[in-house]
Formats: sequence, structure tokens, C-alpha cells
Amino acid sequence: MKSDFYLFFFYKLKGLGLNKICELIKQFGGAQNLYQTKLDNKAGQIIQKYKNDKIWLDKIKEEFNNLKDQYISIEDPDYPDLLKQIYDPPLFLFYKGNKKLLSSQYILTIVGSRKTTSYHRQTTTKLINQLQGTPLVIASGLAIGIDTFSHALALENKLATIAVLASSLDKSKLYPQCNIKLAQDIINNNGLLISEYPSNTKTQLHHFPKRNRILAGLSKTVIVISGAKKSGTLITAQVAIDEGREVLALPGNINQTLNQGPNHLINKGAQILLSEDNICKIYNLDNITNKTSNIKFSNSNTIKVYEILKLEPQTIEELVFRLKLTQEIINISISELELQGLVNLNQLNQIEII
Repeated sequence: MKSDFYLFFFYKLKGLGLNKICELIKQFGGAQNLYQTKLDNKAGQIIQKYKNDKIWLDKIKEEFNNLKDQYISIEDPDYPDLLKQIYDPPLFLFYKGNKKLLSSQYILTIVGSRKTTSYHRQTTTKLINQLQGTPLVIASGLAIGIDTFSHALALENKLATIAVLASSLDKSKLYPQCNIKLAQDIINNNGLLISEYPSNTKTQLHHFPKRNRILAGLSKTVIVISGAKKSGTLITAQVAIDEGREVLALPGNINQTLNQGPNHLINKGAQILLSEDNICKIYNLDNITNKTSNIKFSNSNTIKVYEILKLEPQTIEELVFRLKLTQEIINISISELELQGLVNLNQLNQIEII
């Protein structure tokens, strides 16, 4: 019998938590040794109960033999070291794509809310754009919102990306279904999809918070873009904190719900995310090109407009009033900034920095 079957046995039984199973596997030098050892305690009673249930045992043997997914088990040498260190690491990682990404020392997890604002989208855009050319691997959860945005931006900037799913990898069960194309694009661009659930698994609500521990466990740094004070985003951040990982949170308007999570984390001691420099220092990427230093302005008026916009978004009329310049001059300056990808028009009809 394949040695991985014994891991699958422990993956399927009920009554022992992952943390306890991992402790026992480590204590007895592997899942097969644990299976073959008779324990005189409550854990042993639970294990023996399932071993004696021939119908159940035959069922999971068949299920194991019919596995179609590629996988890495916790006993494999290429299982991610950082993930193995968390309180309850998954016994299996089922995957599609480039599994070598799991051995990268540059995995960076980015999480945020499903609902987004222009501030959060634009900050994420600027952040990931600035990371272009680095060896960083962007990990996120493929959920609607900031997750989707992060994966798509990683692909646009030629950065590898890992999607950690709360569903199985089966196309008919992949969640959310609206991101099937994005999932395929990730695979096609040398990225990776992973899940702790084999293809025959029906997606359950409790899979979503469980997925968040994998997002936190894969990397040494978690970026929190947005989220309410009670949200899946904060679960990911809390796991990262509990595991001694770096957490960087984007500060925002205290009156907006989606900023409450990051602001709460900052209040509790998380680092403030100010720029890509915060990330590069953690990963010792000191030689990153600072793209903002390459900005070139054709005249002093454009510089004045840009400096005002760095303080806060402005309408055209407000810029005319504050700078005492004509609307024609302001429009020319705005056009120059737009061509360089530095500003755009927000939902309030204001010009703001990207």
C-alpha cells in the first residue's frame, strides 16, 4: 500500500484535530508508523475505531486510489517549510501549475475585502506595479475583490502568483466560478493553484476561514489592504500574528468600514504599509528600482499640480482656485500626468494619485 494512504487515512478520520495528528505523526516518525502503532489513550481509541470499520476503510481506500489531483503531502521534502510550522498545517496540498513556487523564499500574501473602493484598488495597483522585476510571488485567495485584483495585477506585471482556494481544483467546483478564466490564466503564466481538498469535495462554508491559515502560513509577510473589523481578512492576519509573521496594514479613513480592519491591526502593533519599500526591506530586496524617481515633468505647473494631488484628491475647479492657474493650463498638466499613469479620475469626479 502506498505510504501516502496512511496520511489520507488520518486526513479523513473525525475526532482528532490536525494539530494533534501532526504531533503524533512527528512523534512516531511518520503516518505509517503511527497507523501501525497501538496507542493506549483516547487518540488510540479513535484511530482503532476507524481501523476496525472495514466498510469505512474500504471506502477511503477506493477514494484514495481514485485521486486524480496532483498533490504534495506533509511528508514530502518539497512541502513548504513555513507552512509546516503553523499550528495545524494541511496534510495534503492538491495543486495545478508550477509547484516549484512553493519553495520560493519570496512569497508575499496579499489579502483584502470582497468589496473595494478606489483608494484600495489604486493603492494595490501602485504597490504591485512597483514590485515589477522583483522575485516576489504574490499569494492570495482568488476571491472576488482585492484577491482577484492582486492576482490579475501580478500577471500584468510578470510576477508569479499562487491562488489558495477554499474549494477543490475541479473546474465545476472551483469557487468563485466567475474566476475560472483567471485561474486558468494563472496556470498558463507559470503560476499555481492549491487547495487542501481533492476534486470530489463539495465546498463548505467552513472551508473559507480554514483556507486563510494557509494564506498566512505560506509566507513570512501578510499585506492587509482592506477589511471590516470582523472578517476573513482579519482571520488571515491573526494567524500570521500568532505564527510570528510580519503583518503590514494599509491605513485608511477611520470613518469607513473597510478600513476598520487594517486600522485595528495597526493599533495592535502591525506595521503601517507606506510603500513598496516596507516590503523590500523585509525580503532584502534593496536593489529595487524606485519608479517614482523616474517621473519627469515638462514644466513647473505640472509639478505644482502633482504636489497638490499628493496631499489629497482635487477637482479641476479646486486646482484652478488653489494654484491660481487657468483651467487650460491645469488640463494640460493633468493630461501629462495621466499619460505617465500617475493620476486618474475617481468616482467623485476628482483627480487623484494612483
